Amino acid sequence: MSTITMAGLASNEAAARPRHDHPVAEMVRDSFVSVPVTASVGDALAAVRRSQAPQGQSACVFVVDDAGVYKGFVRLSALIRAEPGDKVSKYVEGAGIAITADTQQERAARELQVRDVPLLPVTDAKNRLLGVLTFDDAMDILEIETSDDIYYKAGVGDMFHTEDHVRSEKLTQGPIWYTVRVRILFLMVTLAGGLVVGGLIDQFEDVLGAVLALAIFIPLVMDMGGNVGTQSSTIFARGYALGHITIADFWRRNFAREALVGLTMAVGIAIVAGTVAYFWQGVPNDIPQLGVVVGVALFTSVFLASCLGFMLPYIMIRIGVDHAPGADPFITTIKDFSGLLVYFSMAAWLIGVEM
Repeated sequence: MSTITMAGLASNEAAARPRHDHPVAEMVRDSFVSVPVTASVGDALAAVRRSQAPQGQSACVFVVDDAGVYKGFVRLSALIRAEPGDKVSKYVEGAGIAITADTQQERAARELQVRDVPLLPVTDAKNRLLGVLTFDDAMDILEIETSDDIYYKAGVGDMFHTEDHVRSEKLTQGPIWYTVRVRILFLMVTLAGGLVVGGLIDQFEDVLGAVLALAIFIPLVMDMGGNVGTQSSTIFARGYALGHITIADFWRRNFAREALVGLTMAVGIAIVAGTVAYFWQGVPNDIPQLGVVVGVALFTSVFLASCLGFMLPYIMIRIGVDHAPGADPFITTIKDFSGLLVYFSMAAWLIGVEM
């Protein structure tokens, strides 16, 4: 009934900075307490007292058979309250929560995050107990993954080496050219999109000349859709990073919900903005429908941006492209173009300007 150690697996302190595509074996702790399935509660408590494992890694006593196959664990709190002569098998739980050593670190961390256990057992292909993943280690993995997602989301991830973690020191204190290079590539996408939208406005020059009041609401149509698109893509990035959004169930659960949210917001914003536009500008050129034009354009921009904020990152993930830095420029271009196209097309139709 002695403490079982795992030789050959590096400790957490010696492990390299975790990567979500690396096996959890690199993060496994090599010190834990285990007893045979035939042991008594008294035997288990004696094993804890003899153990050299840190306090946090003694919170559970793992139970194995004669071949070292994992059978579950007993919480130390349960052992303290139990009768010394009881068998530990009476208090065993968690027989099905073990993960294998080749499980990806991020997946393992999320498994521990949703389980009500302080330690996650790690086994080999034959379910023999090898080591444990601690809660602190799991949180470190998730913190690093979330930080990387934020960097990519902000457009400071390296688009040519998306599997390499972006280090804050390199971005804030490293070579200027490195920071410029990883940021400007995505800004070029936005620049190209802005030129395309500018060309669209130029095509409706006659409409603007006929009703100058239309120019007042161009920033509103563009900015409102931009804010909604950023909200949606940020929610997607965080939800995907934390495991709340899954690729397998994306269309039925995640996208459908976001589309409903976008539809609700679009209706509310369109009604408010359209009403304000009508009473603010009155009836320019005897066209009372200007409020309707603004409302419909905003409805289109907001609803489309909300859907694109979820759909484009999903598509980029499916085709193997990093979604965090690349989604927003495309969302901005598409929603600006479509919103203004609806805006000017409706206005041209109402005032009878031929394009």
